Amino acid sequence: MSDENCTKNGMTIGYRDVFRQKEYMKLIFANVINRFGDSIDYIAFTWLVYSLTGSAAWSAIIFGINRVPTIFLQPFAGAMVENWNKKTVMVLTDIIRGVSVSLVAVLFLLQLLNPWILLSFTLVISSAEAFRGPAGTAVLPKILEKECYDFGLSLNSTLTNAIELAGLALAGGIIALFGIHTAILIDAFTFWGSALIILFINTGEDKNTKQKINFKEYLDTLKGGIIYLKRNSVIFNFVLLAMVANAILVPLNSLQAPLIKDILMQGELMLSVLSFCLTAGLGIGSALYPYAAKKLNTRTIIFVGGVLLSLYYIILVLCGYLSSYRLIVYGLCGTTSLITGCALSLLISALNVQFMKQVDTEYLARVGAIMSSGCVGAIPIVSFLISILTKIITLSVIFYAIGGLGMVFFIFLYLKKVRFE
Repeated sequence: MSDENCTKNGMTIGYRDVFRQKEYMKLIFANVINRFGDSIDYIAFTWLVYSLTGSAAWSAIIFGINRVPTIFLQPFAGAMVENWNKKTVMVLTDIIRGVSVSLVAVLFLLQLLNPWILLSFTLVISSAEAFRGPAGTAVLPKILEKECYDFGLSLNSTLTNAIELAGLALAGGIIALFGIHTAILIDAFTFWGSALIILFINTGEDKNTKQKINFKEYLDTLKGGIIYLKRNSVIFNFVLLAMVANAILVPLNSLQAPLIKDILMQGELMLSVLSFCLTAGLGIGSALYPYAAKKLNTRTIIFVGGVLLSLYYIILVLCGYLSSYRLIVYGLCGTTSLITGCALSLLISALNVQFMKQVDTEYLARVGAIMSSGCVGAIPIVSFLISILTKIITLSVIFYAIGGLGMVFFIFLYLKKVRFE
């Protein structure tokens, strides 16, 4: 369990207190290994989808389908996880993801992979993640004291973002030397490693935790979570904000390859630069959050992060006009990506920390699952809308529109003084 310094009144909490909590550090180590594989797979998967389809619309569709289980399955998964051993759920879902990703790599190597098969595996993997997320959220209070949330969650974000930088830096070389299938297999092996580490975490859960729940029981459990959410206006605001923020991120996540090729007129190296700088910014932002939170309120952090994220879309398109000046384009895109990543990380950290502080422990899995479902609820809709819009208007217009509407939204939240704490 957590170090007693975290619960002693008047004691100043810092990163050193988190390092002393062995069980939580094991979880962080598992997350770090997982993130390393995901960072390599991110580069590989982005180009895999585009190389298989050659279509920006297909890229958006697959990205949107990836979120469907989170919307429709995770609310029920969260209610079910409340009655299961959380560590067991985390281990099993990591194994399922490891097997699925391995099969994708093998099929690609054998030239048997096509967009529809990839879409099917995407659904399996994201379905497993629908259970993994609530379990991971619900297990935190068992290994990390509430007083340590600021620095504990910040440390997890900082270390995972740091290792992601390493993965992004190595991804290009791995793909060039050993092929896309090798990069994807590395991601698969990290799932297995994560499962093994989590297996040895002492969560203090009862080994005889109820493993079965009938349909009526988990519907009642889910209903209780929804009622709890509706009664807490701050958490409800979190859900609404997360829906919009995730919608804003859809074009950036699903159209990076077309953005780089068609607007910035650059190659694969630009994808690595954007990803590397964004991740570096995320790491810096998560490390700085505990200190920023002492100076700024949550609403201000959200305002700054949201406006800078929206402005990022406009700057990326403008950089396309300088495509012939390659060094200038790389410098501008890299710098703005670093700043945007930092601001976005502060926004995300503020939401995560306030969520953990606001929600009672017994409701974490349920409300967390409902929130996750709400967070990504807009993503498939926006993804499919973008897949249609790419046939009608240019990517530049789409990026300008997202940037402009995003700035209007976050300015509105700030001026209306919407509560987030």
